[in-house]
Amino acid sequence: MRFFIKSFLILLLVVSVSKTQEMSDIIMDDNQNNFNGGLGMTWIDGTSYTTFNVAPEFALGKFGVGLNIELLFNNSEGFKFRKEGWDKGAGALRMIRYLRWGVKNDPLYVRVGSLQSATLGNGFIMGYYSNEADYDRRKIGLVFDADFDAFGFESMTSNLGDMEIVGGRAYVRPLLATGIPFIKNLEFGATYATDLDPDNRNDTNDGIYEWGADIGLPIIQTKVFNSSIYGDYAKINHYGEGKAFGIKAGIPNFIGVFGLYAKLEKRFLGDQFLPNYFNTLYELERKELAAEYYGVQGLSLTKEDFLAMAEAKEGIFGELAGQILGKITLLGNYQSINNTKNSGILHLEARSKDLIPNVRLLYTYDKVGIETFEDVRTLDNRSVAIAEIGYRTYQYIYVTLQYRWNFRYNPETDSYEPQERFQPQVSFAMEF
Repeated sequence: MRFFIKSFLILLLVVSVSKTQEMSDIIMDDNQNNFNGGLGMTWIDGTSYTTFNVAPEFALGKFGVGLNIELLFNNSEGFKFRKEGWDKGAGALRMIRYLRWGVKNDPLYVRVGSLQSATLGNGFIMGYYSNEADYDRRKIGLVFDADFDAFGFESMTSNLGDMEIVGGRAYVRPLLATGIPFIKNLEFGATYATDLDPDNRNDTNDGIYEWGADIGLPIIQTKVFNSSIYGDYAKINHYGEGKAFGIKAGIPNFIGVFGLYAKLEKRFLGDQFLPNYFNTLYELERKELAAEYYGVQGLSLTKEDFLAMAEAKEGIFGELAGQILGKITLLGNYQSINNTKNSGILHLEARSKDLIPNVRLLYTYDKVGIETFEDVRTLDNRSVAIAEIGYRTYQYIYVTLQYRWNFRYNPETDSYEPQERFQPQVSFAMEF
């Protein structure tokens, strides 16, 4: 595992010599118009369902909408409609995957619906947060960002129905009006994020609050090449504090052939502090989990219990993303804490369309508690994964297979349990 980490970070160091702009400009593709729909089968924990789904995406200028209408009928219970996911959580609103205006880093960006990679600032407090860990009980979240050049803000909430997790960052560029090269884009930011009630019980006072400050200075800002350095400070209320310093950069589009982004961050973590507290799997971590999830001895812990046990350490975070010919996009990041077992956290994304003729691929994977390579390749109660492969047999007809490892909430135990889905289908897909 250490060899894997070192190799990954060396690659980041090499890439960071020739850096860039924000990653979202490189890997995001939010301007597609396409229609997807299909008929097939789904196996959920061994039970088979006939599945019908329609998932179109439309973009008109800055406005975009994505739908996901998925109907499952139990083959062993007289074709009974599977209500789970429709009677709880977002209910019928789960059909709306998202409504958006603009994309991340636009002067105005608004997204309502699923949140897959919600990040505030440099991600030291909140990075790659998702409200979709429980696929059946998806929530309707909100991201609302505005940039007025001299100042701006980022904001989010995980659930408009209950305002569970709320976060925001305000920032200023006080020297912008001076026009002085190099330092005119100096930026100061302040972030606040909270989970108002992690266990969703009014009779407990378990809210967690975190605030922080950051400073960033772009070094080079051109259409071809951007780079910047930054520093972060964060404090968790009633607990500890941490600091981070990093560099990020990228080449958005080199002569139409490829784009590249890299980020490297050194972290100094005090007692009772965890970086990126609101992470991809935080929806699971809000609840009490088996102690093995955190790599410690005991029966079960909340994330706040684990936070209280954290000792002062140093850590590192590295991220690398890129695209080739607009046909394949890749993203990977990894963080770990020095001399701390099971502290590795991995996030991977890969998308490919027609890199191999008539084949499209999708893969996303998140894993916490990593210590060895065996942990990386094993799906368990610390993992979320989606893999999909589609082969075009005719102009708009695909044969696809999707595999999904996610979680379902069990109200009887007030906990999340792993759920495995296989979904082969024949689908219709058309871009326009």
